[in-house]
Amino acid sequence: TILTIRMEDAGAFKRNLYKSFMALARRVGPAILDGEAVGTWDRIKYDIGNVLVYGPVRNRAGMTNVRVAYTAGEAIGPEIFDFWRSLGINLKQLYGQTEASVFITQQPDNEVRADTVGVPSPGVELKIAESGEVFYRSPGVFVEYYKNAESTASTKDAEGWVATGDAGFIEEGSGHLRIIDRAKDVGKLANGALFAPKYVENKLKFFPDILEAVVHGAGREECTAFINIDLTAVGNWAERNNIAYASYQELAGHPQVLDTIQSHIEEVNQSLATDTMLSGCQIHRFLVLHKELDADDGELTRTRKVRRNIVGEKFSDLVSALYDGSKSVTTETEVTYEDGRKGSIKATLEIREANVAPVAPASREAAE
Repeated sequence: TILTIRMEDAGAFKRNLYKSFMALARRVGPAILDGEAVGTWDRIKYDIGNVLVYGPVRNRAGMTNVRVAYTAGEAIGPEIFDFWRSLGINLKQLYGQTEASVFITQQPDNEVRADTVGVPSPGVELKIAESGEVFYRSPGVFVEYYKNAESTASTKDAEGWVATGDAGFIEEGSGHLRIIDRAKDVGKLANGALFAPKYVENKLKFFPDILEAVVHGAGREECTAFINIDLTAVGNWAERNNIAYASYQELAGHPQVLDTIQSHIEEVNQSLATDTMLSGCQIHRFLVLHKELDADDGELTRTRKVRRNIVGEKFSDLVSALYDGSKSVTTETEVTYEDGRKGSIKATLEIREANVAPVAPASREAAE
């Protein structure tokens, strides 16, 4: 977000230079990193971009001397993953847990992909339960939780298989493990299609304008979403375009902001339409919330993870409006101010329809 804002604030020459070289980087950067054949002229232009754009960006991020980097823990969107690799950062995915002595899977060189976490590490076995949850066992598996036999028994069975709490599947042919979401959050749409909200939310949050997203759809006919705008990014855009606003609520409801968010959602829908497993997760309707989700209001944890059930209950009137065909909804929400005082915010929110992309035949069969 900060990088994007800085470039939008730059002069026309720098801004266009950045956009031009980043388009080249997205096209050929990962191939160069993996040692694949790239046209001579593209390689020359990439080398120039490395001096003018990619190198300074890596330096700003503290990655000038990084030879290999890993991402693990909370999933990042594929767009973010591809962004760093396009700049020449040899970023790979790892999947592990403390109970596994860290590594379960990792990505070998030349098998790096944004949508998987790699193949099992040496000595590690994987299996997928009927529920879709990933299990593993290896010589490095933990013995027990200290003085907690009950938790140990619920996590590791008598044969040494450990429950990860994550849902996923193993790709045929490549043997790569693909993690979809936390097992407790994965569900089904009414038609039986897979519903993985966190995966979709991560794709949405790649856009600098979107700070947070909450996707609904379990047991429903279609998916819908709440969106929180990023006040810094959107406020900066409003200033550049001479758009006056008096509050977060006013900016979040501005027609041009809604247009921008709609375009982002439709871009994500285009991407999901090509995904064999998750094409059913395209977002049909959305609204932009009138307040930021806040830990003080119980909507986020202190580490800024969405409390999905609490948000669904607290804004149940908004969820209902997303599914009953309403064009707008009026709501009143209790908020906690920084000094501890309580108050309320009343707002009328516009509900937008998003275009859903046609699903490829293979994706349609998987969704059904």
